[in-house]
Amino acid sequence: MCQLSTLVFLVLSIIAIDHLSLASARVRNLNYAAFCVISKSATDAQMQSNINWVCSQKFDCTPINPGGSCFEPNNLSSHASFVMNRYYQKNGREEEACDFANTGRFINSDPSYGDCVYDY
Repeated sequence: MCQLSTLVFLVLSIIAIDHLSLASARVRNLNYAAFCVISKSATDAQMQSNINWVCSQKFDCTPINPGGSCFEPNNLSSHASFVMNRYYQKNGREEEACDFANTGRFINSDPSYGDCVYDY
């Protein structure tokens, strides 16, 4: 009887954990480099050029505008990474969609923060 109750407890625990809502944490199933962000060596001019180009391609760049969910921190690196990743995701996660004249790089960890949620 003890083994059966232990087994029932474990099964119910797994079910409960599987359905547990994690409001403060994002849990994503990432099997490979899932996000495209700006290279640490990119210049301000390159970052601005990437932002301008992606936003001119009819991608929604409102999250990086004042008042947008990804405006803060208000810096080129954050803004460029957000729009570059959006472009990469919307173009089928093709390697060349993160090139940006050799200023893009891949990361596995989710760069989302607060209300700023990166596409994946």
